[in-house]
Amino acid sequence: MSRYISPVLYILLMLVGCMAFISIAGVRVGLFDPSTGFSMLRESVFASLILSVLAIGSLCVCRKENNIAGQRFFILVLTVSFVYSSMWIVFYVQKSGLPKINDITTDIDTPPSYMNVSFIRKTKENDVSYNEGFAFIQHKYYPEIQPLFTRLDKANVYLAISELVGKRGWEVVANYSQVGVIEATARTPVFGFRDDVVIRVMRVEENQVRVDMRSSSRTGGGDFGVNAERIRDFMKDLSESLDKSFLPKMSSVR
Repeated sequence: MSRYISPVLYILLMLVGCMAFISIAGVRVGLFDPSTGFSMLRESVFASLILSVLAIGSLCVCRKENNIAGQRFFILVLTVSFVYSSMWIVFYVQKSGLPKINDITTDIDTPPSYMNVSFIRKTKENDVSYNEGFAFIQHKYYPEIQPLFTRLDKANVYLAISELVGKRGWEVVANYSQVGVIEATARTPVFGFRDDVVIRVMRVEENQVRVDMRSSSRTGGGDFGVNAERIRDFMKDLSESLDKSFLPKMSSVR
């Protein structure tokens, strides 16, 4: 009986894989909107769970028939389907406790303003104006998101920021070195959602420069913590890069 079940499970496994691929690739290339992609992905997870149950039942049949080859195949199907569904379930559980906000900034009082980004966002996408209601929520869930202060020259700080933006592969939308503002667009790793970033560098005292950053999603009411993570990682790398600037060059200590 297992020889009749094997082709069915193989076809189902391929269908789950195709559904997962289409749900992600379709959103990345703009074939359909994110809500449709998420819906397809959710259905693929449910289908994968059902496939896992069917694989367990098939294993029981194979043991009665003493079919070693069939057992190996069903174990493979069970492993693939279970790992795939578990991966997305764990992701959802981890992110389910995060707030439904899509705009994070290091300056909740006077957030950096988008200038050129407002011209490239579509009417159906999120507005570029900052929602003041996010400030309290951000302070509660992401208190570590803070501006960066340095005593380095403003021009050098801006140069370090530009280099980090380039290393991350973000698409630069606007580059105003004279006023210390850079706008760029980043994409999320899996679905490729476009999030806009604006970084502001300004001198607050005679010997102190402040760096503020804002990251917001073009689509969706929540960002699963992506914008906060982007700011956190960028500021960390920027701090390390600026710290290296304080170290004396090898030629100067010889």
